[in-house]
Amino acid sequence: MSPIGALLYGLWQTTSVQASNMALPPPDGAMIAAAEQELQRALGMQLPDQPKPYYVAYEFLDGEYATARARSGVLDAFNQDPYRSVRVEVRVGDYALDNSRYEGDFGEREGVSMRTLPHDPIPVALRREIWLATDEAYKGAAEQFSGKAAAREGRPVPAEPVGSFQPIDPVTTAVSRGAPIDGDATVARVRALSARITNIAGLENAEAIARDWSGTRIVVTSEGTRAWIPTGFSVVRVEGIVRTETGTRLRDCRWWVARTAAELPELDEMVAEVEAMTATLRAASTATEERDYLGPVIFEGAAAVELFRQLLPPEISGTPPAERAPDPYSEVDMAPLPTARIGRRLLPEGWTVLDDPAQAEGTAGHYERDFEGVEPQSVQLIEDGVLKKVLMSRIPRARTDGSTGHGRGLGMDAREAMPGAVQVRPSKAMSNQKLRKRALGLARQADLPYVLVVRRIEPPALAEDFEVAFTGDGPLAGLTRPLEVSRLYRDGREEVVPPTLGFVGVDRRVLRDIAGAGGPGDWVGVLDAPNGPRRFSIGSVGGLPAAWSVPSVVITELELRSLGGGQPRTLAPPGE
Repeated sequence: MSPIGALLYGLWQTTSVQASNMALPPPDGAMIAAAEQELQRALGMQLPDQPKPYYVAYEFLDGEYATARARSGVLDAFNQDPYRSVRVEVRVGDYALDNSRYEGDFGEREGVSMRTLPHDPIPVALRREIWLATDEAYKGAAEQFSGKAAAREGRPVPAEPVGSFQPIDPVTTAVSRGAPIDGDATVARVRALSARITNIAGLENAEAIARDWSGTRIVVTSEGTRAWIPTGFSVVRVEGIVRTETGTRLRDCRWWVARTAAELPELDEMVAEVEAMTATLRAASTATEERDYLGPVIFEGAAAVELFRQLLPPEISGTPPAERAPDPYSEVDMAPLPTARIGRRLLPEGWTVLDDPAQAEGTAGHYERDFEGVEPQSVQLIEDGVLKKVLMSRIPRARTDGSTGHGRGLGMDAREAMPGAVQVRPSKAMSNQKLRKRALGLARQADLPYVLVVRRIEPPALAEDFEVAFTGDGPLAGLTRPLEVSRLYRDGREEVVPPTLGFVGVDRRVLRDIAGAGGPGDWVGVLDAPNGPRRFSIGSVGGLPAAWSVPSVVITELELRSLGGGQPRTLAPPGE
């Protein structure tokens, strides 16, 4: 054996003994040992004329994933692999004022770095990656801190100074490991589901994609936290695309999100959902389009979930916006205002909103600790329609009491407050029949012979449109496109409407215009991200699991416009 090989083997043996003494699986023991050694070195780092770190955190992600995609029952892609990475966060300054929450000029670094880790638990290899990431994060933190200090020069001191980071007591948890992944079952799901989209004229895509992820988040910090946090989700998404004889493109989707594959619906139940989607697409392909509509709208089931989960999170997540460098082209240097404003009316009188991930077992939104190791609290966000409290991570906000255990984020992003398991409840619930009667009454007042019923809306992860507003533009949609719409007439008849409509000018204020609501809805799992554009770019099988339970509702008035168009294909599909 070479001298280097002997050294590596000896270090591996040492780490294995340490892991045994700590009652840790060998990979965990090696990562913890490497983290402890690099943590001590990191706290002594210092560039000339720059502060030392006061806080260093290593967030390991260790697990396994399987991703499969099939079209029309034929497997298109599959991979099943282990995944191991480390996210390093370094903060310089102190809890009152550090480098974080500052957005400088394009290209300026921040105090966070990530690297993938080797699968073999060899200490030298692990320490090397942690060392490189720590060095990069520290230099970024020092650069960011200097920029933040320079940006504050000349600005007035805030009337209510807010710290940069909330201290917590060290957290220690028991060791835990994720459940194994069944890749064969993942493949079987996408094959079976994609094969059920059939017998539709003009069918262009019948696709199913699924991902199972199971692992552990291991948090090691200079504050003394040593936490093993279970992580994982299982997602299945199905899409059907049809092009009509006139060239109009129609699209419909189904999706399921759970904490584990075992918590997904049975395959027969998902197949039935896909067959119902196929029937809806088939009917929509020959139905009469809705050109423009202004009037009451009923949101049922999955559409109601999307209505609330797209509009409410910015209003209930308390993480304040980051500071920014002064704009040299602006005459006024104003600090950004938080979107969530305690005391603002968001819903009609009597409505309540609660977020309680710890008590939502069996749903996609259940978790025992957030990414910072904090246990989630039950937060009564809205009472009598008015925002009373906000969700918080360890990023402080004026007049709040620290983290509520909702700090999560993707990759190198900050750990910001985001919903976990949200229950929306009206003051008075109507039966479905009375809810429809209420909507038809509003339609009659607007001289409309029918009311639109929306049953499904694109999740942000599946949205195909990206809007940017410029001065002089019309209002943005505010909601992603509806996928399933029907006309409900006064005599009870329903007609399928092709999914060629788009919302116009929707924002949080429409929630105050709810004219009626049904009973509590079932829990619906979603994949999401903290507020911002990232919610629309997580990909079809990316994001963080959450769950919502909301009632069906009728909104007094909304505007929808036709987004139809398109051209027929020049050639017929193969085989026709």
